[in-house]
Amino acid sequence: MPETRKDVEQRIREQAYQLWLQEGRPEGRAEAHWKMACRLDAEREAYLDAEGRDSFPASDPPSHTPVTGDGHSDR
Repeated sequence: MPETRKDVEQRIREQAYQLWLQEGRPEGRAEAHWKMACRLDAEREAYLDAEGRDSFPASDPPSHTPVTGDGHSDR
């Protein structure tokens, strides 16, 4: 399911809040924390996009591949 704008904004809001906490809850830095959270989110998205390209095609076998063995490896 694709992310909605609301999902992205919520993730950025939570990141900005964490940045605010890490800095000791300073007053007057909301805009700076928001911008920093937006930048971190953009980096996260770029990283995930690159990871997706690097892992295609998937390394997992097709779902129709039969499973062999009885599932008991302790015998």
